[in-house]
Amino acid sequence: MLDKLIKALKREYQTLNIIEISRNNLLSNFKYLASLNKKIKIAPVVKSNGYGHGIENIAKILDDLNFPFFCVDSLFEAYLLQKALVINKVLVMGYTNPENLKVKKLPFSFAVFDLETAKVLNEFQPGCKIHIFVDTGMHREGIPVKDLPQFLEELKKLPNIKIDGLMSHLASSESKSDPIFASQIKQFQKAKEICKKLKINPKWFHISATGGIVNPKTRSIIASISNLVRAGLALYGFSSSTFDPNLKPVLTLKTKISQIKKIKKREKVGYNGTYIAKKELTVGILPIGYYDGIDRRLSNKGWVTINNIPCKILGRVSMNINSVDLTKITNPQVGQEVVVFSSNPQDPNSIGNVAKACKTIPYDILISLASSTKRIII
Repeated sequence: MLDKLIKALKREYQTLNIIEISRNNLLSNFKYLASLNKKIKIAPVVKSNGYGHGIENIAKILDDLNFPFFCVDSLFEAYLLQKALVINKVLVMGYTNPENLKVKKLPFSFAVFDLETAKVLNEFQPGCKIHIFVDTGMHREGIPVKDLPQFLEELKKLPNIKIDGLMSHLASSESKSDPIFASQIKQFQKAKEICKKLKINPKWFHISATGGIVNPKTRSIIASISNLVRAGLALYGFSSSTFDPNLKPVLTLKTKISQIKKIKKREKVGYNGTYIAKKELTVGILPIGYYDGIDRRLSNKGWVTINNIPCKILGRVSMNINSVDLTKITNPQVGQEVVVFSSNPQDPNSIGNVAKACKTIPYDILISLASSTKRIII
C-alpha cells in the first residue's frame, strides 16, 4: 500500500492545458536579430513573465548565449532570475521603490531617472551600475534632455555608482520619415553629446526595441546612435513594425477535449445563447477560457485547430470553458489534443491572427496567458 502511495506521489501531474516553448525557434530568433548588424548587441527582454512565455524558461534557454544583460521591468522579476540561478547580468528598467534598495548588495543594474533613487543606490548599493533613462519625446518615464546636464552634475557627486548606460525608448520605429522618430533620434544624439561634454562615457547606448533593427528602413539610423537593442517582441517571433519571415513564433497553447455532444438545429450554445445552431452539430467542450488567456472577443469568431483542421469557437468564451464545432473532425475523442494558439503564422489561430480578430496587438494576447498554465520547453 505504501509503495503504491509513493509511486502515485512521484507520478507527474497531467495538466489539461499546456504551453509549449520552442527552444529552437527562440534561439533562431536571437541569432537572427544578432546578425542584422554586428555593431549592435542584443539584450533579451524577459519582463511581464517573458511576454507570457515564462520568464524562468526563456532565461534558462538564452543564458548560455553571449549578450550584455537581461532586461526586466521590476526588482521582483530580477529576483526571479536570481532564484532560477541565471548567470547573465540583469538590468531593471522600471522604477524601483527606493526602500527596496536598502538591503544587502544586489547584483543588478538599474535604470535611473530621479536623484532620490541614485542617492539610495550610492549609499546602499556601492559599486552599482546604472543606466540613465532620458525622455527623448515619448513623455513617459525619463529625464527631459534639457535637464540632463544638471542631473549629471549631481550624479558626479555620488562616487559609489557607475554610469554604465544611456537609454531611452522610441514611440515609433515604423518609418525614418516619421517626425516623432526623427525628433527622438535627434534628442538622443543630443543626450550623448551632453554626456561627452561632461566627460561621462557610458558603455551602452540604447533607445530601440527590436522593431528599430528588424525594420530595414530604420536599421542604419539605430546603428548610428546606439550599440545595443532591447529584444522584446521579435525575440518571441513577432514584429510590430513589419512582417519578417525570419522570425519564428515560439509559443503554442494546447488543451484537450473534455466532452463531446450533439446539438440540434436552432439549439443555443453558451451564455445568453449567442450562438444558434443552423444545423445539427457535433460540439467539443474545451477546459480553457478567458481566465487562461482566451480573449472574450473571440466569442463566435475565434478558431482552434485539431489535426490541422480549423474548428470555430461557438458562443461566448467562458471563464474556464470553450465550445467548438467538431463537425469537420472525423471520429473526435475525449482527450484529443487541440491547438488553441498555433505557432504557424498561417493558421487562423496564430497569435498574429488572433490579435487581428480581437483588434489588438500580439503583446496583449501573449501577456494575458495565465501564469498558472504549465509551460514546457520542447
